[in-house]
Order: sequence, then C-alpha cells, then structure tokens
Amino acid sequence: MWRSAPIPEELSVFPGYLLARLGERSRRRLHQALAPAGLHPRHFGVLTAVAANPGCTQQQLHRKTAIAASSIVAVLDELEARGLAERRLDPGDRRARAIFLTAHGERELARVRTLTRGLQAELFAALTPGERDTLLTLLRKLAAGG
Repeated sequence: MWRSAPIPEELSVFPGYLLARLGERSRRRLHQALAPAGLHPRHFGVLTAVAANPGCTQQQLHRKTAIAASSIVAVLDELEARGLAERRLDPGDRRARAIFLTAHGERELARVRTLTRGLQAELFAALTPGERDTLLTLLRKLAAGG
C-alpha cells in the first residue's frame, strides 16, 4: 500500500501516521530480506538479544524483546531446530534454561546483521549522519515512553 504512493499533505502533519508508514516499510523490507534464509524479524530480535546476553533465560528474553511469553518458546524451538541457538541447564536455577547461540547461530547473526545494516542505511539515506543520530535519540526516547 505505501510502497511508492506519495504522502498525502493532509496526513503529513501527523507524526504517528508518518511513523506507522515508515515502520510498515521497514518491517516489510526486513521481512523480505530475511525470508530467503528462513528467518523472521522476531528471530533476528531474539538472536541479537541472546548474543548480547548469553545465558539469559526465556523470561529475560521475553522482557527484553517484548515477544509474548507464550510465543518466545516457539521462537526458541524454531531457532534450536535450525541449529542457531541452544538451551542449557541454568547452573543458578535448575528449573530454568539458559539460552546460547551456537557457532552456526553466531555466523548467521553476523551475516544477517550486515544485511540489516545495509537495509537501515538505505532506509535512512536521505538523512545526514547527524540527523540519523538525532532521529535515533528521539526514537529511543519515544519508545521508552518518555
């Protein structure tokens, strides 16, 4: 719907509309880029969170990624089935499982991060580096609810 249609002037004064439009474009592009590898954006999010927090639990991943607690298990099952992540007994809590990337998962995440950086550079090419930094700061502030 929003691929190449010009932004209607009457809607261009609504930041929420502009964010939704940009978000949809970004989501669609990321989904298309990850699909050939059999990955979904939620896989990218979980792989990235686990790489930054090796040994985290499913509950911690749920809180970090905002993926529903009922869905995080399915996402981890999918990553484990593909050999990208593994669950191990948590030495601090035998009832919990610690999540780690496999060597294959680390390589796949590095490849996908390169792809994602390219998509982000393309998406924000109209901005100067300073404008991108400012936008990122403002988006973080808005996303944090502040």
